[in-house]
Amino acid sequence: MHRARDQICYLGLGSNLNNPTRQLRLAINYLNRLPGCQVINTSAWYRSKPWGIKNQPDFVNAAVSMHTQKTPMQLLKLIKVIEYRIMGRQHNARWHSRVIDIDILLYDTIQLNRAELQVPHPLITQRCFVMAPLLELNPQLPTHLHQQIISHCQRHRCEEQLVKIRHVKHQKG
Repeated sequence: MHRARDQICYLGLGSNLNNPTRQLRLAINYLNRLPGCQVINTSAWYRSKPWGIKNQPDFVNAAVSMHTQKTPMQLLKLIKVIEYRIMGRQHNARWHSRVIDIDILLYDTIQLNRAELQVPHPLITQRCFVMAPLLELNPQLPTHLHQQIISHCQRHRCEEQLVKIRHVKHQKG
């Protein structure tokens, strides 16, 4: 079990139902209200085509950086409360439409490999809609991740797959 004291984590957010920009705004608000957590910064918001299941509405994606005193597993449980109990996410098949999806992308220098949580997120280097907001918040990612992300972005032309729709910055005051 990892003990967390003022760790920095990065979360990926996405929605493609019920006014996705509103859903992201609500999710960020709820994240900032979690005990022992404080949102530091929010990336711009990006519109992207669905990943995995193509026959669904476009997504709006963003990333947030956050200080937390929670362990990765404690944070995951709190995130699930926000997704399912507070925001009404349904238990749909993987990669289907959703009102909100919040993923732990990075959690300080911790590496975790459990059935319910893997950190760094196992698909972090395969999704343009995750990489662009994450690099915006932290251009100094660990070397191995940074190299994989840059390589993927160049091969898959990430800048052509994403449309920046909002330049939202939430910086802690």
